[in-house]
Amino acid sequence: MARIGWAEACQLDPSLQSLTRFFDVVPDYAQTLTGGLTNRCWKVVCPVKGAFVWRPITSITQAFSISRFQEYQILKAIEKENIAPQAAFINDQGLLVAWRDGHSLEQEADFDTVLKCLSRIHLLDKQRIPIAPFNYTARVDHYWLQLRDELKDEALESLYQTWRLPPAVDLNRTCLCHFDLGGYNLVKNDDSIQIIDWEYAGIADPCLDLALSIVAADENLPASVARYCQLMNIMEVDEWIDGVKSWLPRTEVMGLLWYLLAYQLRGEEYYLEQATQLKQSLCN
Repeated sequence: MARIGWAEACQLDPSLQSLTRFFDVVPDYAQTLTGGLTNRCWKVVCPVKGAFVWRPITSITQAFSISRFQEYQILKAIEKENIAPQAAFINDQGLLVAWRDGHSLEQEADFDTVLKCLSRIHLLDKQRIPIAPFNYTARVDHYWLQLRDELKDEALESLYQTWRLPPAVDLNRTCLCHFDLGGYNLVKNDDSIQIIDWEYAGIADPCLDLALSIVAADENLPASVARYCQLMNIMEVDEWIDGVKSWLPRTEVMGLLWYLLAYQLRGEEYYLEQATQLKQSLCN
């Protein structure tokens, strides 16, 4: 992360200029942060107010139906729980959140830590979070409709049509879900583990959240769900295993469309390779 003077950083990303309303004095510098396709952010360091992360609104976030305002609403609703960065400022250019000191658990977090963090999130009071429920069909439709025709074929359309509707969901079971929880989004400091990058979070079936994390970590599904149920004091383990399994092909189709859209937007072969692997797996 190279340090860049504030004036130069504002030239590289004009959205940073919108932060002059928040900072009393000019920040010392900014640093680009490594991250995923939709999470190319800045660390901003100010001598008075401290360090923050600027999460801009871009054509990429809009293409993936990411709302910084919804992210802000979630972070404000859970800020007293001390599990996520505090939202400091929101405008039509992006979201500013507090920087969390610590180190990433990407290389060292065992999956039990991820499950414990998932259970903490799922136990939060969803009534305090003023956002609309996650709509799986609307999300995959949004991805599909943006794809150019040359990226579509009969096999892809068949997968999309087969899996574009969600499984039956118990609405009483819905809760706040992170949708991108792995060690890479956990930051450990001296006294706690913080969960970062809430841009995909929403109110949804926790089985979907579990499916996404289990697949991303390539963990054993029955064992992982059983451990989650133990953490949550849930007795109906088999029912929950079936619930997570029902989401698996849907998460793969959603991921497939995500990777194709990422390839369309960025042109990087990595995204096309991931999409091809998912497509082959689903077709087999």
